[in-house]
Amino acid sequence: MQHPNRIDVVLPARAESAPRLRRVVRDFLEQFDVVRSQIDDVVLAVGEAAGNAIEHAYDGCAGDVRLRASVLDDRLTVEVCDSGRWRLDGDAERGRGIGIMRALVEHVAIESTREGTLVRLEQRLTTQPAHVYGR
Repeated sequence: MQHPNRIDVVLPARAESAPRLRRVVRDFLEQFDVVRSQIDDVVLAVGEAAGNAIEHAYDGCAGDVRLRASVLDDRLTVEVCDSGRWRLDGDAERGRGIGIMRALVEHVAIESTREGTLVRLEQRLTTQPAHVYGR
């Protein structure tokens, strides 16, 4: 059972999983009335993190991508994890995902160990103003 302030999803590390991960994050944030532009930024950052895991972690072998997210007070923490090893191909036209993540959210941390790679994104959430009716 999912807690309303947390999600934990595991999907195959395949390109077709990326849209589902983005939708899960968007649906999760919408329940907190987060401003649309901030939802878009977080979803894009998560998409970059998941894309890195999908593309680089398993070198063509089967594997999974795990997405965990939680909101405590007004702080969002998202973790995108894999159990592979990122392989970077050195293509100068690629490799902008980490910079994009850093431009979109307040904090990005990447931990690579023998067990895999964890990308942690953190953001203070801004909610939509309440509408006042009858004035």
